Amino acid sequence: MAKLRRTMPPSLMRRRQHHLAQALARIAQPGHASPTADMPSPAVARRLNAILAVCAALLVTQDIEMILQIVVREADTLFPGSSGPLLFLADERGEQLWLRATRDGVVPSLSVQPGQSLAGHAYFAPRAMLMGAAQIDELLVSASDEHAAQLARVVAPWPPRSALLAPLRVEGQRLGALVLPGALPESRFTPHDLPFIQSLTDLAAVAISARRQVVRTAALQHDLAQSRSLHEQAQARLDAAQAQLLQSAKLAAVGELAASVAHEINNPLYAARNSLYLVGQELPDDAPQRVFLDIAQSELGRIARIITRMRDFYRPARDELETTDVNDLLDETIELVRTHLRHGQVTVVRALDPLVSPITAHADQVRQVFLNVMLNACDAMPGGGVLTVTTSPAGGRAPAGGVLIAIADDGTGIAPEHLPHLFEPFYTTKPQGTGLGLAISAHIITQHGGGITVESELGIGTTFRIVLPASPPGGRRA
Repeated sequence: MAKLRRTMPPSLMRRRQHHLAQALARIAQPGHASPTADMPSPAVARRLNAILAVCAALLVTQDIEMILQIVVREADTLFPGSSGPLLFLADERGEQLWLRATRDGVVPSLSVQPGQSLAGHAYFAPRAMLMGAAQIDELLVSASDEHAAQLARVVAPWPPRSALLAPLRVEGQRLGALVLPGALPESRFTPHDLPFIQSLTDLAAVAISARRQVVRTAALQHDLAQSRSLHEQAQARLDAAQAQLLQSAKLAAVGELAASVAHEINNPLYAARNSLYLVGQELPDDAPQRVFLDIAQSELGRIARIITRMRDFYRPARDELETTDVNDLLDETIELVRTHLRHGQVTVVRALDPLVSPITAHADQVRQVFLNVMLNACDAMPGGGVLTVTTSPAGGRAPAGGVLIAIADDGTGIAPEHLPHLFEPFYTTKPQGTGLGLAISAHIITQHGGGITVESELGIGTTFRIVLPASPPGGRRA
């Protein structure tokens, strides 16, 4: 029993014991023929002991095949007049009953439909029943010759002149049927046998159902573990993408700062170089100050070259731009945030026009823009919602017309006073926000020759519209 408690949940253990107790109680249930009436007491004791042995064995058995063998073996003990018990179990859909256990262990591939033959009739029966020769012959009329031949190989004589039939049921669920054919015409079954076969099948049904529940629970736990693992992997990828986006935002902010500083320094630098040039025009070639003037001009020239490199750092290199399919980028981004969307109860609606023109772009940067806008949309729908992603030609079907990308949510919306500042660096309404995401996104779109706008209404939702120019004909494909 200690081993059983380690392998079976306590609630399931109590439930099985409860059903077993109910099954035993049915022996004395009103409406049944008393098992002790007109029956010698040794026979009653033998049968009760057999039922108790089945109960004890099924409590500790964890294998369904072993359960079936126990039921068949004890059926022989309870009903010595049988020519061989036949135990059938239904498939998962309840569309076919398959023979699963016999007295000698020989189990041919034999099945019957519910409602047909002896097992099929027992499957739909409310309780155990006793059948005579005429009733058996009537049920077997529809059975095929092959079916009869298969049964004759495991049951002799066939057809029987009497039979006990009982359904395997638990809590309204039909699991199968037990058929006990009579061995000889003179060894017929009696109504006193009905409570015992019903108790046996009730115990078997409880044990089989409990074991199947354990198997289903284990399968669900396995599926849950796999789902958690997949969720953790997806979350890790999303976290990595968000970290990359933040890092890119920081780098872009540094680049923007460098470009701004370079622009501001360039004007006074130009004035200083001009002034030194004018001073040099007034000095004779052999003046001792000439050497210092040349040093100053050389160093100012070096500063000018540094400023040029700082400006170039902020501009995307032309060799990094490739002809890119916007629909593919959007599909990849949606796939990247799929787990985030699912856990936020956000449904994605796509309307991607397959005829939109390709664009010339730095694919990773444009993907980061889409990712940032989609994550902001999810944050705006804390209770779930719909994220709509569409593409369409920005200026007709001509390749030069460009592509319009619209990413819309039906979330909380943005207050009117915040709209003019959304694309400003370091402006944010989020407690943990950096204020760089949309600023960098706008800069990336601008550097690609496009534009980004936003429309929003409180309580209705927000729509970001991004326009990117189409690739020129003959551009290199990504």
